[in-house]
Amino acid sequence: MSFDTTSFLFLFLPAVLTLYFAVEIAGRLMARNSAHGVAAVVNPLLPVQNVVLLTASLFFYAWGEPVHVLLLLAASMVAWGGGMLMSRWRGTRAGKTVMAVTVALLLLSLAVFKYLGFLTDTLNSVPCIDIPVVEMRLPIGISFYTFQILSYVIDLQRGQVGVQRNPLRLLLYVSLFPQLIAGPIVRYQTVERELTRRSFSVDDVYNGTLRFIRGLAKKVIIADNVARFSDGVYDIYAQSMAGADVYDSVGTTALWLASLAYTMQIYFDFSGYSDMAIGLGRILGFHFLENFNFPYVSHSITEFWRRWHISLSGWFRDYVYIPLGGNRRGLRRQLVNIMTVWALTGLWHGASWNFVLWGMYYGVLLIVEKSLKLGERKSAGFSLHRWFLTFVIVDLGWVLFHITDFNDLGLVLQRMFWWHPTDWLRMMAENSDTLLTLPYIPLALVFCFPLFAPIVTSRRPVVRFLRPALALAALALCYVYIISSSFHPFIYFRF
Repeated sequence: MSFDTTSFLFLFLPAVLTLYFAVEIAGRLMARNSAHGVAAVVNPLLPVQNVVLLTASLFFYAWGEPVHVLLLLAASMVAWGGGMLMSRWRGTRAGKTVMAVTVALLLLSLAVFKYLGFLTDTLNSVPCIDIPVVEMRLPIGISFYTFQILSYVIDLQRGQVGVQRNPLRLLLYVSLFPQLIAGPIVRYQTVERELTRRSFSVDDVYNGTLRFIRGLAKKVIIADNVARFSDGVYDIYAQSMAGADVYDSVGTTALWLASLAYTMQIYFDFSGYSDMAIGLGRILGFHFLENFNFPYVSHSITEFWRRWHISLSGWFRDYVYIPLGGNRRGLRRQLVNIMTVWALTGLWHGASWNFVLWGMYYGVLLIVEKSLKLGERKSAGFSLHRWFLTFVIVDLGWVLFHITDFNDLGLVLQRMFWWHPTDWLRMMAENSDTLLTLPYIPLALVFCFPLFAPIVTSRRPVVRFLRPALALAALALCYVYIISSSFHPFIYFRF
């Protein structure tokens, strides 16, 4: 397991930032005292800063899993070596062969560590087949960093980025700790220039700090508390599956609220991490692209996936859907391409059939919308019925995502749609924390809408004064929650 929140916030991050900006200050003093007497636009000690970040990033990743850092190093060096050969043999059959082999090796690594057990379990379910199952611990963030490396290799072959001849810079791109283990998926072309030319900006540090605090508050104040409600309801349900006489207390209302709580949890958890990554990146001089844009305001599933996990949706569009032919080869081929992309999207999230089902669920919905041209309609304003229908569909999708056992999934869905009363007093007796965290659900609902966006973007003097004050208050509240409660890992750490 990687750092917990306390170690990261109170030990690792202050130490890294102190050392990083000490090098920044030393570089500025060196430039000011140079013979020319003019401060450089870029810190002359940037290579030293890169070494600081690379060392910190590898230490961060290896903290709980030192063996898996070797896999990260190997994947990065495969991409570096493949890139060097591709650059040397650009435009030749040999160059294309190197690219194919490099991509195959990276995908093989992902397949072995993430999907081999799933494949053997699936084959063993067939009569007369008994393949020994090799248990391997899933390296944290392997899906994220593999896709990042693939974007470098493919874009290099396409001529969209230049070859990175310094292996340490490529390794820094792959392992940069703010977004290493849970995204967003940062493409090489986004940070290509900033690996060699980053400039210090007080505005970047200030705005990056505010963005980091916002993400931390999403995670610690909202996501962790709504998780306690959904986990409590589903834990009581799990006890019933184990034979405990508590299942009748969990009724239709409780299960719908649990699904709503998980819908809020996964958004505030993942978007919170993305905000923290974007904020930290900005503090360090990197400008990552946005990964979320208030997805729960969507009026269609098409719009939802333009707003949710934007880096992943864009990756599959540019590197899978379009190369397969996109919508250029007729309707039948387009439908096949959509279902292929969404089956892969499901598998990307986890080696389990429920994730495949979840991906196919969205594939079918997007095909229906495309056939009826629902996703292309532009609403003049907020449409309650279209928003509500989209939200319910997404909420049910998260039930498919969350419950991995098909038998359990069927029972939960049956009870959600076949009325059964909830015994709240009995649930309270089984898990008192469950009902105590119920008020966090309406709080999450309020903050998943852009109601407070003016506070973030306004340039009015009052708002500009209020913004840091609110950030400091949120940070203090986060510290209180972190110190007083147990740690909840980020959901997307396991992907």
